[in-house]
Amino acid sequence: MKRYILNKQIRLKHDEASDKFYAFCIDTGDHFNLNKTGFTILNYLKEGKSLDEIVTMLTSDMIVDEKTVLTDTIYFLELSEKNDIIAYM
Repeated sequence: MKRYILNKQIRLKHDEASDKFYAFCIDTGDHFNLNKTGFTILNYLKEGKSLDEIVTMLTSDMIVDEKTVLTDTIYFLELSEKNDIIAYM
């Protein structure tokens, strides 16, 4: 089964003073602003969680139905893949 994985050059950061979330590429210096949910998704990928596991955990934390969480998560993952933050293996 194919899985999304976090790019090895990506570092995740939460600036607690400003409560902002980032993904930073150590090779290129590129950084990407994230919302809390995007940051959480990328951390789950870093932990080796599958798409199904991520959707289940997000659904339990939100007042949103599973179909919406799945659709939004896939959209976020596709954008992240286009920006080389993650890869689909």
